[in-house]
Amino acid sequence: MRDDSTSVRNLVIGMLLVAAPFAVAYLLTRGNPNADILLIVAIFCVGLAVTFALASGLQQLGGVVIRLSGRPPRDIMIVGLAALSVLTPWTIAVDVANLHQIFGWTNPLAWLMALGLLTSVTQSARPYHGWGLVAAGLALVGWVGWAGFVLTTPSFSKFPFTFVPVDLLSTGWYAGLIGWVIAVDAFAARRGREPKLAQPKDVWPLSLTPGMGLVRLGYAGRGRLWLAAALLAVAFIGISGVNDSEFAYWAHYNTTPPDRGRLDVALGAAALALVLVASWIDTWRSLRRREIMGDWLARVRRRSQSESR
Repeated sequence: MRDDSTSVRNLVIGMLLVAAPFAVAYLLTRGNPNADILLIVAIFCVGLAVTFALASGLQQLGGVVIRLSGRPPRDIMIVGLAALSVLTPWTIAVDVANLHQIFGWTNPLAWLMALGLLTSVTQSARPYHGWGLVAAGLALVGWVGWAGFVLTTPSFSKFPFTFVPVDLLSTGWYAGLIGWVIAVDAFAARRGREPKLAQPKDVWPLSLTPGMGLVRLGYAGRGRLWLAAALLAVAFIGISGVNDSEFAYWAHYNTTPPDRGRLDVALGAAALALVLVASWIDTWRSLRRREIMGDWLARVRRRSQSESR
């Protein structure tokens, strides 16, 4: 079945036609105790028809928005994630430690991150795309540092529970991180397609994000494999964090959850560090191979020029 407006319309009409006889049969036999089954089937078919119709409408609306904006879907996704990051919390609430949820619109670092992402997709600010990504990245790292600092204050250190910064991070920070990763990948891929040969000073700053130095060199597939490995490690760390509902439950007893040790977080952080170091080594080897190949080509060129004389 083709995924276009005609096929979706035919599917919606078909589901309504299936629902109609069941609805008529229910009206004729509604005095029968088993007639409710006919109503359930009719409602189910109508529900499917409405769902498909709404999905098709949203898809067409999204296509219209993209066409009117004239921007690629990736840029629109980055803008949406920046907005989501500002509108959602950057921390969870830990009542026993008097930490309340901090929303993005009250957080200067969230605004800095959003401004950096918006700069990275603004055509008129093309010379500043890299600086926008640097500002957004520093805002994300700075918030993790702030969370780590808060955990050293007496409000948290007095409890026997082993807190880690990921316990405090919430939806807004993760939305900003996803938007930043997408923006860095787009920036590196765009620069990697330039005819000018990438210099080490162009590659190493991007290599701070696993695999992006390789993408800048033109090895997009290999670079994104390193990026995917790093994202898996970050996802594992995020899953290992204690959620706000658990803190809220134990807050009724004016305490924290039982200490569980945080080996899972430590293993995730170690895996992330290992991926980062391995991607650096891969980037260095790629640069080194290119340098050796360039020297070899230069010697061959000089030799051919001398022989031609």
